Amino acid sequence: MRRFAFALFATLAPLPAVADGCDELWFIRNLHFDRAGYCFGSTLGQNIFDNADCTGKDVSFSEEVRRSIAQMKEMERLHGCSINTDGERIDMYYDYMLRALEDLPVPSEFGSACIGWAGPDVPLLAGHRAGAAQIGTLRRGMDVMWDYEHFGPSGWQVISLYDGSDRVGIGWVQGGIDERQCGQLAG
Repeated sequence: MRRFAFALFATLAPLPAVADGCDELWFIRNLHFDRAGYCFGSTLGQNIFDNADCTGKDVSFSEEVRRSIAQMKEMERLHGCSINTDGERIDMYYDYMLRALEDLPVPSEFGSACIGWAGPDVPLLAGHRAGAAQIGTLRRGMDVMWDYEHFGPSGWQVISLYDGSDRVGIGWVQGGIDERQCGQLAG
């Protein structure tokens, strides 16, 4: 039943194919490295991330980030991902949404959705902390996709927002989304 409902939502908001999922995993994982000051040596890494402020190859991470990176590496392995790092780009139109986040999520193997949000406006935040910048708003009629996981504090969810079939935001909500305010649930 879960896969059927998920497939139903996929017709409303197309999800990335496995290759695109590999691009997303590679991008988020390496965005952690970029933020830690890693100096990329590959053509792809240098094209996607700015080495201007890099500090070297030996970077350190918080426990939350280490667990996120390990999970993404495992998902890349399970899906047989092989990113051509000699290439110049990846196919991911929403990288700017992920770059706007203070706290990066991990793509989920399984998603679920709230189709037709009927509740009040909900601020979409850049991070999982009070006072994080508001980077979007969940509005009536939008669809919500729970397509990411996180290793951050409890009481926070990371969601994707869709307006029709267009992904229009990725961000954090405190306290989660009240599923009773959804026109329909999928997944």
